[in-house]
Amino acid sequence: MYKTGIETKQQIIQCAKALFYENGYKNTSVSQICQASDTKLGTFTYYFPKKNDLLNYLYAEYMQKCIDFIDRRHLNLSSPEHHIYTVMFYYMRLYSDEAIVRFHQEVLSIGSMNMWFQNPRTLIFDFSGAKSDEALYSLFVNADNAVRRELNLNFIQSGRRDPESIRALMKDIYTINAKLFDIDLDELEVWLNHAFRFAKRNLKEPVSLLEPGSTD
Repeated sequence: MYKTGIETKQQIIQCAKALFYENGYKNTSVSQICQASDTKLGTFTYYFPKKNDLLNYLYAEYMQKCIDFIDRRHLNLSSPEHHIYTVMFYYMRLYSDEAIVRFHQEVLSIGSMNMWFQNPRTLIFDFSGAKSDEALYSLFVNADNAVRRELNLNFIQSGRRDPESIRALMKDIYTINAKLFDIDLDELEVWLNHAFRFAKRNLKEPVSLLEPGSTD
């Protein structure tokens, strides 16, 4: 049966997720993904010129799933609150599966990855009260990526996976952001507490970076 371009792309993505889940990032080759998805190399590179492009797609897709999950709850959040709710839920779900944790640790070792924001300019605009400029933008993106990478690697290496430890990780990250953008720390604490309770209530939701499954 003839498959549309959308179906072909989705087949590549689903097979890649299953292979990444089982074997990790480095041990999964493009040729393996092509074989599992019954596609040719030229078809793969049409959608994803490099394996790293597929990786970026998966993280952006996962972040969007988290955003959509929050949006469907109609919580009437401010932009900074919405971001903190989303990232808290993002981490709670990501760190609930050890296979995904191992995959994420591999990805964190790739220095060129920028997995944290789909639109960092919008986030900076929201957090800074529309006072951001190009210098602040560059400073924030570079510094924040480095901070998140380091704190996440330390978190993974600690072996902790409980919700309270994830909340502590979030507090460490956003305390730095609060100092950068002059956000009141008491207000930040309220946002983190509300986001934490929300994420804990929704720990079992089927929102995932990767999905285990057969590639046969």
